[in-house]
Amino acid sequence: MFKTGVIGAGTISVKHIESYSANPFCELNAIADINIEQAQKRAKAYNIPNVYSDYHDILNDDTIDAVSIVTPTFTHKQIVLEALAKGKHVLGEKPPALNAKDAAECRDAAKKYGKCLMYGLVRHFNSYMKYTKEYIDAGKMGKIISGEAFRLSGCSGIGGWFIDKSKSGGGPLMDSAIHQLDSLLYLMGYPKPKAVLGFTTDMNNDLPQKMNGAKTPWSWVSADKNKYERTVESVASGYILFENGSYIFIKTSAILNTVSTGTYIELCGEKAGVKMESWSPGKEIQLLECTDDYYLREVKPLIDKNDAFQEEINHFIDCCVNGTECICNADDGVKLMEVIDAIYKSGETGEPVLF
Repeated sequence: MFKTGVIGAGTISVKHIESYSANPFCELNAIADINIEQAQKRAKAYNIPNVYSDYHDILNDDTIDAVSIVTPTFTHKQIVLEALAKGKHVLGEKPPALNAKDAAECRDAAKKYGKCLMYGLVRHFNSYMKYTKEYIDAGKMGKIISGEAFRLSGCSGIGGWFIDKSKSGGGPLMDSAIHQLDSLLYLMGYPKPKAVLGFTTDMNNDLPQKMNGAKTPWSWVSADKNKYERTVESVASGYILFENGSYIFIKTSAILNTVSTGTYIELCGEKAGVKMESWSPGKEIQLLECTDDYYLREVKPLIDKNDAFQEEINHFIDCCVNGTECICNADDGVKLMEVIDAIYKSGETGEPVLF
C-alpha cells in the first residue's frame, strides 16, 4: 500500500486529504501543522491515524512514501528539499516557490534523489483542459499564433500572509492567475520565451482599509484588516513573446475598478481557435474551426466525470508508483516561475526582460 502524509492543515488540505482517502491504492497515514488543533480537527474528520505539530515527524517516518505540501509559499522550498532528501515523493501546492531560482533548486534535488516532484496545477485535470490539449496535440489548431488569459477581480477577499510579498512572492499573478498562465503555457507545450514586457501597480491597494461599509464592494474586509500590510500588486499584466513567433497576453487583478470580472483563456491557431472559462467543471468550450471555404462554430459543454483534485492525486500516485510521465512536472514549474519573475521584473524596471 502506498502511504502518504499531508503537511499543512489549511483549507486546501481538505482536497488532498479527501482525494488520497478515495484512492484505493493509497493509505493516508499522517498530517502535520504548527496549529496542532487544526491538524487534530482534520485527523478526526478523516480518520488520519497520526497527527503532528512538526512536519519532520512525517519526513522521519520511513514507511511514508510521499507527501503533499500545502503550506504557505515562503515555506515551500525548505520543506520540498527536506522531503526529497528523506526519500519522499512530493506533491507541492502552487505556486512552486517564491521565485524561479528556488524552484530550480527543488527541481535539481528531485533529479538528484530520483523522486517525483509534481505541482498542484489542478486545471490540467479538468475535462475541458484535457479535451483542448488532445485537440491541439492532434494538430487540429495548427501553429498557435496567440493566446490570452484574464482573471480579474474588483476586490479579492484574500488576505493574511497572501498579501505580504515577502511570504507569498506576489499578488494575483502569483496566487490566482498562475493557473491561467500555466494553462496557456501547458496547452502550447511550454514554448521557450524570447522576451517579456510586464506591468504591475499597487494603485488602490489602500481601498480595503478605507471602504468597509456594508453597502460597498469592500464589505468582506475583516476586523483584523490592519494586521497585514498589503505589499503585493493590485494589478499585473504582461506580454510574453516566444522564440517560435507566438505570443500571449495575460491580465489579472485583485483590486481594480473593472466592469468585467471573471476568468477565461483563449488560444488562436492557424486552423482553429478555442476559448474557455478556465474555472470549474461544466464550463463550455467555444471552438472555431476554419476549413478552406467556411467557419464552423461549436460550443461543447464538458462535465468532469471525476473531481479534478481526485484526478490530480491519482496522477501523482501513478507517477510515483509506475513512473508515468508527470504533466505538472518540476521542469515546467521552473519555466512557469521564470515567466512570472520576468513579468514582475519588467513591471518594476519598465524595461522588457530578454531571455
